[in-house]
Amino acid sequence: MVRSKPVIERLPVKVLQPVDLQVSARGQIFVADAQAACVFRLDSHGQVSLAVRDLPGISRIQLDRDGGLYVLTVVGAESHLYQATPEGLTVHLHTLRFPAISFTRNSIGEFFVGQRQQLWKIGTDGQQTCITQLPSALLDLGSNPAESAVALLQNGLVCQVSADGVLAVSGQAQAGSLRLLPGIGGRFLTLARSAPQAPGESGLALYHVSDRSQVKADPADGPTLLARVPSGTEAAGLDPLGNLCLANPDLKAVTKATTRFHIPCPHCGQQTLMIFDATAPLPDDVSSF
Repeated sequence: MVRSKPVIERLPVKVLQPVDLQVSARGQIFVADAQAACVFRLDSHGQVSLAVRDLPGISRIQLDRDGGLYVLTVVGAESHLYQATPEGLTVHLHTLRFPAISFTRNSIGEFFVGQRQQLWKIGTDGQQTCITQLPSALLDLGSNPAESAVALLQNGLVCQVSADGVLAVSGQAQAGSLRLLPGIGGRFLTLARSAPQAPGESGLALYHVSDRSQVKADPADGPTLLARVPSGTEAAGLDPLGNLCLANPDLKAVTKATTRFHIPCPHCGQQTLMIFDATAPLPDDVSSF
């Protein structure tokens, strides 16, 4: 532990209308900007490039385990899925005859796409099938470590979806949740609107999704606060160490709050995890005044 507040940095890219943010296993940050019709890519050295350009209607993006980038666009009553190649090309994969809300893709190439109260599956052969009717309006889709689709519903439930469309309630989200994002260790987070706890405080925050069985056993074991974020935040993600990345159109910025980092051990050279914590005790040899 290192006694310090998080280090907050504004990353070197200006965004206009960010709609999604994903962080790769290598720490690259991808930000989808609907107004700019592009997807920005920021590497760990601060270099910015365009992973996707000139693509109207961008709504959501997803990264696969190998870093492949997939894009959902919505224009009018139609939706389209694309793959962005490492060479900078955008390849059209599928057209859907409805305005999709979110999507996810597994490693065998199947897509799960959410409409308001329906979930569709696109097989590797391109066949589109409605696999389930949802009990509440869909807000967002994600994928768990086992690559099952996970749905955030308007009623606050978080449900795992089997390949044939069977829903299993896995968690309870904070009231006012808007977006679903993967946390550390297989847990999920939601970006939610809630009442500010102090004057001038943002009403937006990230919450851990609670385990459904724990909530049933004890209602006090509900969603827990991870961090409050600036008003206007539209998308968020965590890097592989758990550092928070945010995209905000009001600030026209992508920011990163670093609380965890690696340094080489001075004795053996192995990478050692260090954590910034404002409440950590001072070392014994540090004087305070």
